[in-house]
Amino acid sequence: MLDLKIINGRVLDGTGSPWFRADVGVRGDTIVAIGDLSATEAKQVIDAKNQIVAPGFIDLLSWAQYNAMVDPALEAHVRQGITTAIAGEGYSPGPRRHDQLTKEEQWERLGDYLDQLDRQGASINFAMLVGSSNPRQMVIGDTNRAATADEMRQMEAIVDQAMRDGAIGIGSSLVYVPAMYSSTEEIINMCRVAAKYGGMYFTHMRSEGDAIDAALDETFRIGREGGLPVNIWHLKIGPRVNWGKMPAIVARIAAEREKGLDVSANVYPYAASGTALSTLAPDWAMEGGYDDFQLRLKNPVDREKIAEAFRTQIARRGEKGIYVAQIFHAPHKQYAKKYLEDIAREMNKTPEEALITLFEESPVSPRVIYFLMNEDDVRYALKQPWISVGTDADAPNASARENKVAVHPRAYGTFPRVLGRYSRDEKLFPLEEAVRKITSQAALRAHIFDRGVLRPGMKADVTVFDPVAVKDLSTFEDPHHYSEGIMSVVVNGRAVMVDGVMTGAKPGRSIRGRGYRRE
Repeated sequence: MLDLKIINGRVLDGTGSPWFRADVGVRGDTIVAIGDLSATEAKQVIDAKNQIVAPGFIDLLSWAQYNAMVDPALEAHVRQGITTAIAGEGYSPGPRRHDQLTKEEQWERLGDYLDQLDRQGASINFAMLVGSSNPRQMVIGDTNRAATADEMRQMEAIVDQAMRDGAIGIGSSLVYVPAMYSSTEEIINMCRVAAKYGGMYFTHMRSEGDAIDAALDETFRIGREGGLPVNIWHLKIGPRVNWGKMPAIVARIAAEREKGLDVSANVYPYAASGTALSTLAPDWAMEGGYDDFQLRLKNPVDREKIAEAFRTQIARRGEKGIYVAQIFHAPHKQYAKKYLEDIAREMNKTPEEALITLFEESPVSPRVIYFLMNEDDVRYALKQPWISVGTDADAPNASARENKVAVHPRAYGTFPRVLGRYSRDEKLFPLEEAVRKITSQAALRAHIFDRGVLRPGMKADVTVFDPVAVKDLSTFEDPHHYSEGIMSVVVNGRAVMVDGVMTGAKPGRSIRGRGYRRE
């Protein structure tokens, strides 16, 4: 007796091999048989109806780790076919110093977060990187200075504990406070600790624009001297002056791979990024964090220097290059979901002064979408065999949908867009290759060795989709639309969606790294 049987499907096993007809049999959380299972009974049967049966999709950059605690259904992820999410870009839910905890972030150790996730469950699995910003903020804070020898030892000890708690590696985001103040040597030292536990290094590099060559140099050095595999998050190049450079960037990464460095990357399949508006501010202005930045805006000398930096950034992005998506200060709510030029016109101010006005009273930085990339560069990166995929997004909850909060469409459409637009419609790569990128390729990059391929003995994470109908529907102007064509999703042997209907099951669990030690 099987617990679950998926019948009448065309199996794409995740290796890149052509599809074949077979049933998939599951007992507990494990695939136990693939083949003709017509004579074997099962407690539950999912009829794939001649659709594709594939390994569950692995999101190499999710931001749903916090929302999972309040909305564990994570429907926007499930309806993309995602069964496992990797998180920890720059920051992770733990470790934190007790006096630095907020109401939403109550985990002094990364293991505390992972334990809570396992107790309450979620619709999908999570594997966590320890953010490189966590130990720096715990030990040094948001100050722009190097770590002392003693502070470096403290930071290394924090990473060591996080790896034993179950982190799969280290995740850095070197354009945000406080990680932007970390030296290369500091990151290398922390990576050496992670390497002892079989960890890897994921990074949002210091530059995705003019200084990308220097950023690549640093990334390669960290991988070599840290002694661990490297993954570059959301590989891209912008603004307009840098369009067309992706082939040279890819060539540099490929050359390092030829030399033996285990380096790869992932992308989201859109020509626009989404982040905090404060990323336009010069690094010096952000020292001490967002509150200190706001204080500098009150100083006339600093204000003018910041305004000048804004003028330069705005000019480089061009007309309609900056879309202010979310504003967290009630008196300015009318400026949300508008382009900067339109906001400036309504305020009767220059664009740079309009930006400063948005910052002055807002408790946190507004969120923004930058239209700074070139579609040809996105395509060129996406088709590389060592490129995987990440949403770089949360799974919007009911409140976000009801209030029509502006979000990047990647939150709803990333994986169906790869399968539909880029594979089926534009024929950038065959469907077999598209599935490999988002299953076995992604699993190997995250050192998850029991998922990503449909094979007896592997964990039963399965996505059933219609290759003809799969399509992303979310747009920048109207983002809150689930994708079509993802029909059924199984996580750890339990169905979380069947024929497009969510089941309410929460079989997701933490996937812990090889350094995990239960204490």
